[in-house]
Amino acid sequence: MHTPDQLARMNADELRQFAAQLISEIADTRRELTDTRQDNTRKQLKIDQLTHEMAILKRWKFAARSEQLPGEQRHLFDETVEADLEAIGLELLALQRAQTRLPAKGIPKRAALPAHLPRTEIRHEPEHTTCACGCQMKRIGEDVAEKLDYTPGVFSVERHIRGKWVCTTCHTITQAPVPAQIIDKGIPTSGLLAQVLVAKFLDHLPLYRQEGIFERSGLAIPRSTLAQWVGACGVQLQPLVDALRGVLLDCKVLHADETPVAMLAPGQGKTHRAYVWTYGSTEHDSLKAVIYEFAETRAGSHARTFLEGWQGTLVCDDFSGYKALFAQGVTEAGCLAHARRKFHELWASHKSVLAGEALDLIRAIYDVERLAGELDAEQRYRLRQLRSKPITETLRQWLVLHRQRASDGTAIAKAID
Repeated sequence: MHTPDQLARMNADELRQFAAQLISEIADTRRELTDTRQDNTRKQLKIDQLTHEMAILKRWKFAARSEQLPGEQRHLFDETVEADLEAIGLELLALQRAQTRLPAKGIPKRAALPAHLPRTEIRHEPEHTTCACGCQMKRIGEDVAEKLDYTPGVFSVERHIRGKWVCTTCHTITQAPVPAQIIDKGIPTSGLLAQVLVAKFLDHLPLYRQEGIFERSGLAIPRSTLAQWVGACGVQLQPLVDALRGVLLDCKVLHADETPVAMLAPGQGKTHRAYVWTYGSTEHDSLKAVIYEFAETRAGSHARTFLEGWQGTLVCDDFSGYKALFAQGVTEAGCLAHARRKFHELWASHKSVLAGEALDLIRAIYDVERLAGELDAEQRYRLRQLRSKPITETLRQWLVLHRQRASDGTAIAKAID
């Protein structure tokens, strides 16, 4: 900042240059303030959304208790709500800390792990115990953190011991850093969390059944705690899902489909139809990747949001929800399995001769694809041009001919259409 005397000694050009500099700095400050306000507004909207979702989940949690649900459905619903509450709570806490820049609060002290469980000591010591001043440091104590581990049928405890070293000359204290944990200051090891997730999502073991299994192994872990672990792991795994989506969107060809699932609506005593949207790479891609996205509706906006900015070939059925993507430049590749289905239903139900002819032609295309499975992209292209293209052209001519002969509304007309 210039003093009044310095300003008085400036000529006209210098004053104009100084004024322009001030105007530029003021504009930069205003832009920074605007960006900060917009960022805070976005964060506040997200906080409001998560707070609303948490309130709904809590209301559902207590509303479901008044409904006459079978025991297993009640357990599954409670587990899902507990996991979602934990995940939303963690996201909400992270946003609030980022917005207010508050330090993390202390974690409530947990009960000690049972003394009868076998323990394995894992020691963490500094790489060097010589102080920067040149003196040899002295060990003055240690911090011990116990983590619960599990191998099928057996619980054990990992005792992480971090020695404290002090320089008696300059009183500098050194200690090995705390090993990274999936759940900060939580008791489960990554092995135990992996066991819970694999059992739930791969082996389809609900948490209330895992609770019983763990109790027989010597330690009853409440299903509410297991549900909180599942929710916390979901938050920690989200960056992996985001990275996987980025890999998928690098593929030139993707498959998409949406599967209806029954979703319980607490307070109404019944379920309504929701959907799991699926996006996957092809069998010819080096990475076999699939991402599942849950949505309460079948609106095409879900697919447009997931595939935003992607330009490639989408293999899907004839669902109208994908049509907006094709209008935006995505190439449509109809699914031959969906086209075949109506002919198969007609042949299986009525042994239709015409349906059988269509199935024979489609089967011939599939036979070529079996040969193409082990070839590279260029070889597959040449094989399809040589073998599949003539069959496909014959199939097209067959469809046109028999559609002209079929009456509207008949089963064979619907299959051809």
